[in-house]
Amino acid sequence: MARDWLLGADRHDTAADHIYAAVADLITRRGFDGLDVDTVARHAHCSRATVYRHTGGVTHLRETVLARAANRIAGEVELALGDLTGPERVYAALTVTLREVRSDPIVVAFLASQHGPRSVVTFAESPALLGIVSEMLGTRPDDPLTGVWFIRSVLSLLLWPADAESESQLLQRFLIPALYQWEDPGTTGYRAAPRAR
Repeated sequence: MARDWLLGADRHDTAADHIYAAVADLITRRGFDGLDVDTVARHAHCSRATVYRHTGGVTHLRETVLARAANRIAGEVELALGDLTGPERVYAALTVTLREVRSDPIVVAFLASQHGPRSVVTFAESPALLGIVSEMLGTRPDDPLTGVWFIRSVLSLLLWPADAESESQLLQRFLIPALYQWEDPGTTGYRAAPRAR
């Protein structure tokens, strides 16, 4: 007899987590495009009503799964930054963010989808995301343009990648000076943060 995955726990939270996990698996396998509630319900082994009751429709499912991926990436970046400060922190934040985003199947699927390009502008100016970026970079929270520039720059490098050496030079010569005011503008060669364990 199959075990009811809603038994023995908070039913709403358990159902939502189970459905989001099913959506993440579907997106990883098939991408963002073509996701629908019927497919989600079949994959999660529940009814359409259960999907709507605990998680909402397709738009909410996509946004929540993407937000969870973004939070995971932000956590990895925070761990990698350690006690770095100034331009070294900015360089590490950029390189680790790019590495983590490129290795996350949910974000990769989002960027490759028909929803990605249309959603990028809204995503890039989300107050919650700008707050995360401000904390990562150590910039003033009352200066959202710095966060917008960081996010747009990362998205640009993701959508139009360069080889590793060119990317490093682009970051060091152009992007970091635009993001951070340092005492010696001739300083280069920022060390990347070690990979978080």
